[in-house]
Amino acid sequence: MKKLLMLPILLLTVLSAQAQNPYLPLWEHLPDGEPRVFEDPDQPGKYRAYIIGSHDVNYTAYCGPDIRMWSAPVEDLTKWRDEGPIFSWYIDGQWDTMFAPDLVEVKDKATGKKTYYLYPHSRGWQRVPMVCKSDRPNGPFTPINLTEDGRRCLPGSLIDFDPSVFIETITNKKDPDYAKGFRAYVFYGFQHSTACELDQNSMYSKREGTETIDPFIPAVSADGRLLDKPGSEYKALYKGQDPKDFNFFEASSIRQVGNKYVMVFSGYSGKEYGLGNTNSALRYAYGDSPLGPWRSGGVLVDSRGVVLNEDGSKLITTNAGHNTHGSLQEINGQWYVFYHRPPRGFGYARQAMVAPVKITWDKKPVAKGGVVKITGYDPYTDKAGNNVWTAKATDGTEYTGAEVTSEGFQIYGLPPYAYYSAGIACFMTGGTNSNEWMQDNHDVWNNSMDLAGITNKGIVGFKYFGFGGLVQDTKGLKAFKGAQKGDKTMINLNLTTGGHGAFKIHVMLDDPWKGKEIATFGIPADAPKAAMMYQAAVPEVEGLTGKHAIYLVADGPEVKAPERPRWGAPRGPQRPQGLFDLHGIGFSKAGEKFEAPVVPQVTITVDGQPLVIPQNPVFFTNLNGYAECNRYQVHGKVSDNSRIVATSNAPGVKFEISKVVEGRATIKATYNGLTKVFLIN
Repeated sequence: MKKLLMLPILLLTVLSAQAQNPYLPLWEHLPDGEPRVFEDPDQPGKYRAYIIGSHDVNYTAYCGPDIRMWSAPVEDLTKWRDEGPIFSWYIDGQWDTMFAPDLVEVKDKATGKKTYYLYPHSRGWQRVPMVCKSDRPNGPFTPINLTEDGRRCLPGSLIDFDPSVFIETITNKKDPDYAKGFRAYVFYGFQHSTACELDQNSMYSKREGTETIDPFIPAVSADGRLLDKPGSEYKALYKGQDPKDFNFFEASSIRQVGNKYVMVFSGYSGKEYGLGNTNSALRYAYGDSPLGPWRSGGVLVDSRGVVLNEDGSKLITTNAGHNTHGSLQEINGQWYVFYHRPPRGFGYARQAMVAPVKITWDKKPVAKGGVVKITGYDPYTDKAGNNVWTAKATDGTEYTGAEVTSEGFQIYGLPPYAYYSAGIACFMTGGTNSNEWMQDNHDVWNNSMDLAGITNKGIVGFKYFGFGGLVQDTKGLKAFKGAQKGDKTMINLNLTTGGHGAFKIHVMLDDPWKGKEIATFGIPADAPKAAMMYQAAVPEVEGLTGKHAIYLVADGPEVKAPERPRWGAPRGPQRPQGLFDLHGIGFSKAGEKFEAPVVPQVTITVDGQPLVIPQNPVFFTNLNGYAECNRYQVHGKVSDNSRIVATSNAPGVKFEISKVVEGRATIKATYNGLTKVFLIN
């Protein structure tokens, strides 16, 4: 094992050309994502995958002022583009906070014109049922059901918490809605579920002559109690279906799968596979029509990362839980579940995640015994030849939902010869305070997240690396070479020691407890307490087929956590201390440079005196309306004759410095198309 100093060279393509989890930049915090595939309005005949979500830019509360959208061409799911804030609302001197949205497309049968309806879930007083429309999926969107003063929704606006809308295309000429071409349905609710058919003309009110189904999906508490009014009749369930099988919490979403319909929602899960109950999971139900009746399908994904324990006797979790929200979407013939994760359980900096699933269904109606089954998916055929991934313990418990991985869309494994941030870790357990290791980041120039304070016996896992390579482009992924015989493959760890004595890091292949140890890093007690790149040969990965997990197991002295101050603590969670902080991981061929990206740093001086630039940006408030975490409040003595100088340690940063007006000035710094704004005074 040898160590290499990290050189100040930026790899401009690092992480931007991958599709790992999270699949958006690590500084972006887009929860409640609703996935859609629409035709690209700028390239007819081409299609894009869209994710439409809320935006965690507050840091002390959920969400922000905007509905956020990112998109990627379906033929290249590594190229996600920020479409920006597609909708926000300013009224009476304040910006509304926007919660979980939905977006649907309606096509005029006569003209072919497409209209996009956005359900932004504004939290403004009397504006929760707001609905907007646009001619483009990425906006701009205009409200269609507000009073002239913009303060409240029009009568008949009934949509509430976490709206989901489903557009049913009508092709049967005998159907009374054939001329219209579609029917629309809406689903919503928090710890109480409601559904109804929408008026196709208004798209915000209940269709005349139809009924509201309330309660819809049975809501259940964490301890298993029905939350709907005693004596409630569940018209949307099949006779004999136990209402407690659903566990509805929030986050309604619906998709069509074959000849059936699937309702996705956040629902308490865990007890059925031997774990504590959590609403950090998505569940599903299936039926023959958008309004049911429904049968419970079970868990779709548990974002806590359910896996087998050391001896396989039971299931454990390897990620912190908080909440989650998402849905299903088919892209390039592959089904995915979209959800969000809360780093270390922190609910105000959530990130968009994705995992492949396998969906099987029959042509038999649900009313006659038809079934929709959704399980985790593994593209490499299992022993039974069915590509199903599950985690089954010897105590009889089995988790059948999607696997939480570092891959994202890269379902054949991550291309190994690249640098990856520690923030894509999907397995964190052992030691102490493992749920606190993952650190959030809001620096738009820093596409990285640290795992801080990893302690003795701590395990960090990355699932999976595609050591077998990918022979040809498929499913929106580009072909890549794996680790081949003779590559002289090296594993690289970018880390900072904690200064608590010598320690080791054992690199395990496939299993953190029973896998093969392919390298050992011995970090001496006198190692510099600075970010360093450590490197070791791993010939064992050469010639492997398929994809494989890599686990880092810490081995060293115990580190006592410092006592935290009760008063005056910094905003947000505190960074833990341990044997080391992990910044990144990756593989390289012997003799080739392997360097971590360097984040450009800005220095501002006024009349030769440096100003202190805060580490964190100014976060959103309902007064400032900031939808971007790119503004930094800087203080300093500035006069009209002051000389302001801004420089950076990295080439390519361009500055714009305003004139000083009444002791204030603004500096804009742009790097790779992303701008930071430094507000002086």
